[in-house]
Amino acid sequence: MQLSFSIDISNKEAEVNALDANELFAFTSMHAVHAVPEEVVNGTEPTGGIAGASGTFNFGINSAANMICYNITLHNFQGEFDSPATTATHIHEAARGASGPPRIAFPNPEPVNGDVAVRNSAGCLKGPFTTGVMVEGKDSGEGFHVNMIEANPAAFMADTHSSLALPGAVRGQLA
Repeated sequence: MQLSFSIDISNKEAEVNALDANELFAFTSMHAVHAVPEEVVNGTEPTGGIAGASGTFNFGINSAANMICYNITLHNFQGEFDSPATTATHIHEAARGASGPPRIAFPNPEPVNGDVAVRNSAGCLKGPFTTGVMVEGKDSGEGFHVNMIEANPAAFMADTHSSLALPGAVRGQLA
């Protein structure tokens, strides 16, 4: 089955983003990340995040399509989502115990059935990626490709930032 989009402009057709629908959810890698406050650092200094909070970040990557699907669940998140990026939920390029720039910004998790103690966000994002964070005059997502995660998952972490814990509420390494 072929999934494609066509645009007819003055009897001229343009095919955009043709993709085999059978390959849409054919992941080249998957990552299950357990995020905890004890992993949060500012630079290299532990901050403790938000005590009692935790997160599960499930990612499915399709590197041929430069796409990442996500299912993110936070438990006991407190405060407001807060970050200089467009959202407060990210994958950063950062080794364990170090800080680094966000490469992908995900929609912030929303309360599940009105319960603010459990929040979830799920969907898929396709590159090119933007984060809203400028580093040396360019967006920290510019030029990022999900195959970089597959090449070295230990060099990446997932986190969520809070107004009560700006360096991060919870964090977990992809490997």
